[in-house]
Amino acid sequence: MTALAEAIAELRTNERQWEAFEAHGHCAVLAPPGSGKTKLLTTKLADTLVRDLVRAPRGAACITMTNEAALELRRRVRALGVDRRPNLFVGTVHAFALGRIVAPFAASAGRHDLAASRLGSDHEIEEAFDVAFNDLDFPPHERPQVKTTTAKARQRLDLSGDGMLGGEPIAEMARRFQAELATRRIYDFQDLVRHAVELIEDHAWVGRVLAATFPRVYVDEYQDLAPGLDRIVRGITLRTDSDSVLFAVGDPDQAIYAFSGAHPRLLRDLAQEPQVLAVSLEHNYRCAQGIIDVSLRALGETRTITGHRPGGSVSVHAVTGGEDGQTAMALELVLDAINRDVAYEQIAVLAPWGQDRDRCADSLRTSGIPVFARTEEHWRTTSLTMLLEAMAAWACHSGQAGIELPELLDTFSALVRGARDHVVLKSVTRSMLDGNPTSPARDFVEAVTAAALGDYAREPSSGEDAKELRKMRHALSVDGAGAAMTLREVGDRARAPGRVMAATIHGAKGLEFDVVIMVGADHAGLPGFTPTDEDVAEARRKFYVTITRARDEVHLVYTDCRISRNGNLYAIRPSPFIAELNL
Repeated sequence: MTALAEAIAELRTNERQWEAFEAHGHCAVLAPPGSGKTKLLTTKLADTLVRDLVRAPRGAACITMTNEAALELRRRVRALGVDRRPNLFVGTVHAFALGRIVAPFAASAGRHDLAASRLGSDHEIEEAFDVAFNDLDFPPHERPQVKTTTAKARQRLDLSGDGMLGGEPIAEMARRFQAELATRRIYDFQDLVRHAVELIEDHAWVGRVLAATFPRVYVDEYQDLAPGLDRIVRGITLRTDSDSVLFAVGDPDQAIYAFSGAHPRLLRDLAQEPQVLAVSLEHNYRCAQGIIDVSLRALGETRTITGHRPGGSVSVHAVTGGEDGQTAMALELVLDAINRDVAYEQIAVLAPWGQDRDRCADSLRTSGIPVFARTEEHWRTTSLTMLLEAMAAWACHSGQAGIELPELLDTFSALVRGARDHVVLKSVTRSMLDGNPTSPARDFVEAVTAAALGDYAREPSSGEDAKELRKMRHALSVDGAGAAMTLREVGDRARAPGRVMAATIHGAKGLEFDVVIMVGADHAGLPGFTPTDEDVAEARRKFYVTITRARDEVHLVYTDCRISRNGNLYAIRPSPFIAELNL
C-alpha cells in the first residue's frame, strides 16, 4: 500500500475527517489542536494531484502563513508521492501574492509603476517610514508605537480613518508611508498583499485567470491569515463566475496573530457562507484527556473535544526571585524530564516574551543541555535560509543530526530552480561533505550559492528567498555583522532532533512535545498591563495554544517580580487565567 493509500485509509476511520475529504465543493474544516487537520489537507491535495483530477497546465495552490509551515507542507506532500510540478504552488501568502499575482499581472493591468517596483530592503523601508513620520507632527518618542499601529492598520487594509485603529492620524501616516514607498519604486510585505488584493478586486479578469489557473485552492491555518489573504481567496474561489474550489483548515481558538491583522472572525465567517460546507473535527489525537480538560477551562469556551487516551498533568509552579527564579525552575524541570528519559526534542520551554525565552535558552546551554532557539538575527526565516541552516547542521554532525541527506536533497531540488540536475546535486552534496564545523560559515554558503543559487543571488530578483539569501551572504561576508560565525553556529540555528526547544508561544505554533514548560505565566505577559477586551481574548487563546502543545505534561511557571527596562523592580501576580484552571 502506498503512503497516500495508507493516509486515505486512516481518514476513513474518522467520520468527520472523511466527510471533509469526500467534499466536492468549498469546504472549511474547523479543527482543534492535534486533530490532524494538516494531514487531512495534504492528503486531499495529494489525492487530487495523483489521481490527476486537475489536468495540467491547470493546477493547485496551497497557501499558508509562515515559511516553516510551507516547508512542512512541501515535505508532507512529497512523502505522499507528489513530485515537484509546475502546476503546483505550495508557499506563503506573500510568495503567492508576488509570484502568482503581482509579478505576472501588474503590467497587463496597467500598473506599470508596480511592475517596475521590487521588494525593498529593511533599510530602504525604514528610510521611507522615517520620511513619512518626520512629515507629520508625532513626537519623536512615539515612533515605535506609531510604527506598530500603522502596521496593524495597513494589515487590516483599512485606512478610512473613521473609527479605524489609531484614527485619522494613523490613517494619514499609513497613506504617506505607502506613497513614499511607491515614489521609491519599492514595496514591503504589507504593500505586497495590498497590491495583490487591488489587482484581483479592481480587475475582474485577474481573478478569472487565477481561478482558471488554480481550480483547487487549499489554505492551511486559515485563522492565522490577515484580511488581505481572505480577500484574495474569496476573489479567486467564491466569485459567482469561478469554478475554483476552496478547501480551508484552521481553528479560530488558535488565532494568535492579531499583530499581523489576523482575526478568528474571518474563518468563522467563511464557514458560514452558504456555498461552503463547514466540518468541525472533535478528536484530539495529541493531548492526553487531562490536558484537554484543562485546556478547555483555559479557553473559557464550551467545546466538544475528546482525546484517545487518559492521563496527562498540568502543574503550577510559583517561584520567588524574579526572572532568575523562574529561569532556575525551568532548568530544574528540564533536568527532571531528562532524568526520566524524556528525549531532548520532546521538551519545550515556551514564553510569552522573547527575553524570557532567551534567558532560559542561555541557562540550558550553560548547563550543557543542547538547545534550539530560533532567532532572526542577521537574516529572516525563509524556506531557503532554513534549508541552508539544516544543511549546515548535517555537514557539522556527519549526518548524525537527525536530518537525513536524501530528505535534504529532495527539499533542495523541490525548492531551488534547476537543482534537479544530478551535477548540481552532486556539487551541493560535496559542499556538505567537505564542511568543517569550525570553518567560516560563508565558505559553505558561497559554495552552495555557486553550485545552485545563482538565480537567487543575482539582482534584481525580488522574492523573499532571494532577499534573505542576500542578507545571509552579506552578514557572513568578511565585513558583515556575522563574519565570525562558523558553520557549526549556522547549523545550530536549525531545528533538529536532540535539542530542547526554547521558543515564544508564537514560535511553537503548530508543534507538539511530550513536556511543555511555560515561563512568564504572569499578568504582565498574559494578558498584559493594560489590555483591551480583544487583547484579553487573544491572550487567552495564547494560553490555550501553549497548553495544547503538550502530549503528557504541562508546567506553568510564574514569579513574584520583574525588572523594568529602566531598571526598576516591580511586583507581579500570576496570570488570571491560572486561577480559572481550578487545579
